[in-house]
This record gives sequence, structure tokens and C-alpha cells, in this order.
Amino acid sequence: MTLNSLRNRILPVLGLALVLALLVFLALSPADTRLGNIVKLAYLHGALNWAGLITFSVAGILGLAALMARRSGWYRATEAAGYAALIVWFVYIISSILITGLTWGQWIAWNEPRVQATGSILLAALLFAIVARLVNQRDFTAAVNLVMGIIPWIVISQADAIRHPADPIGGSGSTAIQLYFQLIVLATLGLAMTLVVWLWASLELRAASRATDSRSMPD
Repeated sequence: MTLNSLRNRILPVLGLALVLALLVFLALSPADTRLGNIVKLAYLHGALNWAGLITFSVAGILGLAALMARRSGWYRATEAAGYAALIVWFVYIISSILITGLTWGQWIAWNEPRVQATGSILLAALLFAIVARLVNQRDFTAAVNLVMGIIPWIVISQADAIRHPADPIGGSGSTAIQLYFQLIVLATLGLAMTLVVWLWASLELRAASRATDSRSMPD
């Protein structure tokens, strides 16, 4: 299996399969007596939260591995995971806007501490990504990802809740809700990890192409 086939064939098929599985899980998941089918968006919202936090952590672990191993592949891996975490967190923010708008009648509930926390994490990740791109130094990028692998967990854990439920899924007495939520989390996390690998393969292929071009240049 080559990186080209991994990026252009295997990962797109895997991603499509995970999207289909996610849609099936959402369709089969229980509706709520009060919110109806809107609660299914809340399931996805919660799953994106977990997927985003875990992807940030994966980028941080890969950043630490890169700083310790000093290998180009690890640096490209943490860079890919950092980009993926930013993308997943942005999608999570979109889901937050939708779910608060549909349930609270307020699209951006900035007075809610959890919303402030998620927005702050997105801003920090975006600023770090821009600075890392400008600095263009692989140790700096790895260190940034290491820090961002920790910060979101701290920010989220310290955020109070006013209207946001503390643990709506965990506090549910429905076995079906908890089961389908776990399946939705697994599918969403699988999509996030597929994105990480796809971005990593893209960076590896780009690096290989540059190396080939540099060798073919005349002296």
C-alpha cells in the first residue's frame, strides 16, 4: 500500500463508510420527548466535543514524540493532527451555534461560560496555527501542539454552566441513548482520525515531491 493509494483511495472510502455509519446511528438514535429529533443534533454536538478534545490530545502526543525522536515523519504527523483538531473544533463550534439557536433561541449564547470556553479554544488554536505557520520552525510547531493538547481540557473543565446541562447523556437513564451516543462518538472520532491520517499522508507526499524536485534540479 502506497501513501498515494492511502490518501486517494483507502481513506476516502473509509471516510464515506464512517459518514454513512454516523448517519445511520443518528437516524436510529432515540428522540426526546421535549426536544424531539433536535436532540440528535445534541448527540452529534457532544460527539464533536469529544472528538475535538481527543484530536487536540493526539496532536499534543505526536508533538511530544516529534520533540523527542527528532524525525521528520513525526513532525509532519503532529502538524497534520494540529490542523485536523482545528477543523474538528470549528465544526464543533458550528454545531454549538445550531443547537443553541434551535433550543435556546439564541444562535451565539456568549453569556454561557461553556460557549465562551469553546470560542476561546478556537481562537487560541487559530492564533497558534497562524504564528506557527509564520515562524515555520518544526520544533515550535510541535511545542505549540503539545501545549494545545493540554489547554482545551483545562479550559473546558473549569467552565461553569448556566443553561448548558452538566452531563445530559451521562445523566440519562436511557440505555438506548447512552449506547447510540457512544456509537456516534466512535464514528465521529473515526472521522477525525481519518482526517488526521489523510492530512499526514498529504504532507508526506508533498515532502517526497519536493525532495524529488530538488534532486532533479541541475547543479
